Amino acid sequence: MGRTIRLRALRKEDAEITWKWRNQASVREMYSGHPFFVNPEKESAWYEKVLLSDFPNASFGVEIDETETLIGLSFLLDISFINRSAGLAFLFGEESQKRPRDFLRSVFLTLDFAFYKLNLNRVYGKVNQEHQKLMRFYEYYGGKREGVLRQSIYRNGEYVDEICMAILKEDYESIVERPIKKSLI
Repeated sequence: MGRTIRLRALRKEDAEITWKWRNQASVREMYSGHPFFVNPEKESAWYEKVLLSDFPNASFGVEIDETETLIGLSFLLDISFINRSAGLAFLFGEESQKRPRDFLRSVFLTLDFAFYKLNLNRVYGKVNQEHQKLMRFYEYYGGKREGVLRQSIYRNGEYVDEICMAILKEDYESIVERPIKKSLI
């Protein structure tokens, strides 16, 4: 039986872990946002900003329940209670990326929170065209490709497309009990 993953509130001391993740090459490659190196002070300043607010962005720590070890961060971005939608994003260190079941479980927990705690209807995200596994995951669990942001990311000397993906609550509910397929991990 696998280990149990849960979401929790971020803590100030998490910054000591996550600033290291943000400086790992493989993490920066997966992350579309901030391409710069991060020092502990910059990470702490970011934490000071997000620790006291859940709107319009909600940030969660992803941890192993049994050991309370932080393995990632999960985000609902630009939450709109009028449109009942939010963006979806994650940050996982290199070590955690070796355990895709943990990542997939954290996606479920974040979607459950969005759909059943916040009563959202649509959760969307942008996926680098090179991350085929993540796109397959979105599709397998109800997501649809909604469009392409052509050459929206500059990586390793070339421009890369981002694929816009979204999951509606009704689609998620129709397949939420599916087991994780081996081909997705």
